[in-house]
Amino acid sequence: MTNAIPEIYGLVLSGGKSSRMGRDKSTIIVHGKPQREYLLDELRAVCEKAFVSTKTPMPGFNCINDSFDIDSPLNGVLSAFKHTPGKSWLAVAVDMPYVDRTVLQFLVAARDPNKLATCFYNNDTGLPEPLLTIWEPAAFFPLTRFAETGHISPRDFLSTNDVCLIAPPDPKVFYNMNRPEDVV
Repeated sequence: MTNAIPEIYGLVLSGGKSSRMGRDKSTIIVHGKPQREYLLDELRAVCEKAFVSTKTPMPGFNCINDSFDIDSPLNGVLSAFKHTPGKSWLAVAVDMPYVDRTVLQFLVAARDPNKLATCFYNNDTGLPEPLLTIWEPAAFFPLTRFAETGHISPRDFLSTNDVCLIAPPDPKVFYNMNRPEDVV
C-alpha cells in the first residue's frame, strides 16, 4: 500500500510588519492589483486552495491568523499546519513581485514529497531561499521543535534538514520589495 501524496495548499506570507517599507506590502499594486490578491490568484492556479497568512484578520480574504509568538515567516507556516494539518503548504512571501504561476508550477513539478520541504537555492550563495518553499506535513514537528528552541530562521532550518534543493528557473524570482525604492 502506498501513501497518498498530500495536496498542496497555497499560502501568501503577509504577516510581517513592513517596517522598512513604511506601509503594508501586501497592498502594493504591481500587476494591476494588490500583491496579496495577485499571489492568491497565482497560487489558486496551482494549488487546491490558497490562503493569506496574517497577524490581523483581513475581511474578504481566506486568512490564517498567525497563532504563534514568533516574529518570523515560520509563524505563518506553523499556523497553516495548525489550521489544516496533513496538507503541504506552498508558501510565498507577499513582497516577491516576480513569482508567477510558471515559477510555482516549476517548483511543484520538482517537488519531492519524501523530503521535509522543496525549495530553490540561491545560485550566488548556494543557500536555500526560504520564502518560496513547499513545506511537507512531516516538517511540522521538526519546525515546531526548531522554533521552541528559539530558532526563527527558515533558511537555517532548510540548511540543516533533509530538503530538496532545486535551481531556480530565473534568479529574479527571489527579488523582494523591502523599501519604497524596491517597488517595481
